Amino acid sequence: MAGHPRQTRSGARDKPSHPHDHTEDEDMAGKLITKTAHATIRKAGGENYVFDQVASGRSLKDIAEELGVSRPILSTWCNASIRRERYRQARQAAADALVEEGLAIADGVRDPSEVPGAKLRSDFRKWMAARMNADSWGEQRGASIEINLGALHLEALRNHSSVIDGNADREDE
Repeated sequence: MAGHPRQTRSGARDKPSHPHDHTEDEDMAGKLITKTAHATIRKAGGENYVFDQVASGRSLKDIAEELGVSRPILSTWCNASIRRERYRQARQAAADALVEEGLAIADGVRDPSEVPGAKLRSDFRKWMAARMNADSWGEQRGASIEINLGALHLEALRNHSSVIDGNADREDE
């Protein structure tokens, strides 16, 4: 079959013909790495530890490096259906932490030459916070109002011409 390793006459297997196809040995090795990573996460405190770290504003990259696991494995673990809601809540709390960091950066400027760099760092945290918790930190969009000036102008001209022609309703008669 296409996409699967073929067995040659000598009994050896060719490499997979598609880059995303894996041999059984590679699949087993990947599962072992994932199981080992999950055990490492549990040993560090599991959901409580990881989500407390996320809520404090730490990135998955930093947490994964600290734990010695890959970022993609940690991300997949966090986004598993049984943990997804708790991860979402931790990211919302992280948005608050990022805004607080941005404020500390802005307040920490002591010299005018530091302003451009501090603004960039603070603005980036604000941007990240808006992505993590749009309800609290995203741009608020007001009600959309559409006014058709052409129709209003025509109506005003009609009313005006009625007054000039003497066809306007007179309440005083």
